[in-house]
Amino acid sequence: MKRFLPLLLLVCFVFSSCVFQEIEQVTTTQEQTTAEETTAAPLPVYRNPLNGAILDEPFSGRIFSVSINNVSSALPHKGVGEADVYFEMYINDYCTRGLALYTDIKKIPVVGSIRSLRYNFTDISKAYETVMIYSGGSKVVLKDMNTVGIDNIAIDERIGYRDADRLASGYSLEHTLFATGEALYDAAVNRGYDMKLTRQDYGMQFGSEGTPVNGSTANEISIDFTLDGRVKNTTMKYDETRDEYIYWQYKKEMIDENTGNAEGFKNVFVIHAPMIEDPTYHIADIFGAGSGYYACGGKIIPIKWQVESPEHGFTFTSEGGTPILQEPGSTYIAITPEGSSITAK
Repeated sequence: MKRFLPLLLLVCFVFSSCVFQEIEQVTTTQEQTTAEETTAAPLPVYRNPLNGAILDEPFSGRIFSVSINNVSSALPHKGVGEADVYFEMYINDYCTRGLALYTDIKKIPVVGSIRSLRYNFTDISKAYETVMIYSGGSKVVLKDMNTVGIDNIAIDERIGYRDADRLASGYSLEHTLFATGEALYDAAVNRGYDMKLTRQDYGMQFGSEGTPVNGSTANEISIDFTLDGRVKNTTMKYDETRDEYIYWQYKKEMIDENTGNAEGFKNVFVIHAPMIEDPTYHIADIFGAGSGYYACGGKIIPIKWQVESPEHGFTFTSEGGTPILQEPGSTYIAITPEGSSITAK
């Protein structure tokens, strides 16, 4: 019996070694498979669809758009410097008006002054699925908004308020209407509007760096909105310390009264669009495609723009068709009539 014991121990040792080698091989194979799976499936990157900020989860908020008074006698703005996207365009032959878009309206202390609705505001609000904020409008424009089906809130003193200091200092009544972001959000909730949309793509694309490669110098961009012989100038001046373009018009720097800081934008787009004949309003035809410019980081390039349908926002490409990757941050978009002059230096 004793002479068989070494043989038995040898058999056990060989068997155990084989088992351990097999376990080790299986473990190694599993580790390799896990590593391959990890390499093949990187974690998704979620971004705010209007400002490109990286998010922990997909965007599910509701965008608000606000009609912003932009005549010189209504300044300074409140809340424009905090907008994710700010459009400027002609609405009459004597003035431009702004449309400010916000992905989190509750963060905005006050916005305004708020003015009346225009056709292009309805177009843009449809494309970006916004709650449209405005004060009044003509019957035909209000009918157009309701026909298109835009969630909207007409602001008066029950939701907004008249700025007492501005009234006391001689501002005209139409230049004194403001609202808090909280009040606008609450009003939308009270109307039963859906505050949790899940659309992630409104046309803009972002990268880590937006300065155009091989772009021309653009430390100062002069935009002449030209229509029927009238010219309204906006100038964007690049501030290297802020890495933003500072908004100038009426020969002065635009200061946001909420913060006391100059209104600045990371990205500047200027697009040319034909004007639609209308007996009352000046309306840009933004359904289709056209040319323009993109500036970021003190550089500018010519671009192409497109709006595929009323349900799609603006998309921007280089002249060769490569998508423009914007720098994360706020964006200014000038919608200028064809023939408007744009110069950069």
